Amino acid sequence: MAKDLPGDVLRWVREGEQLFGRTLQALHRAEALAEENGRMRQEIEALRAELESLRAERTEVAETLKTFAEHVTRVATIGIERLGRRAV
Repeated sequence: MAKDLPGDVLRWVREGEQLFGRTLQALHRAEALAEENGRMRQEIEALRAELESLRAERTEVAETLKTFAEHVTRVATIGIERLGRRAV
């Protein structure tokens, strides 16, 4: 066992270097993923703001169309009433 100690130490050093290399790769990947995560969060916030703006615009358009439909209904009702009076 004592005569194999230098070989064991050499193997441990090599394994340690491999583990260190893998750890560095994992760290770099984690950093890249964290940056991507940050970009995606910013994009999500921008999309949420855009969605809120579009929802507000949709509400405004719906209210405008409702008002327009009410006016058209009034005009049509007046026209029908006038036509009814002429027929009598």
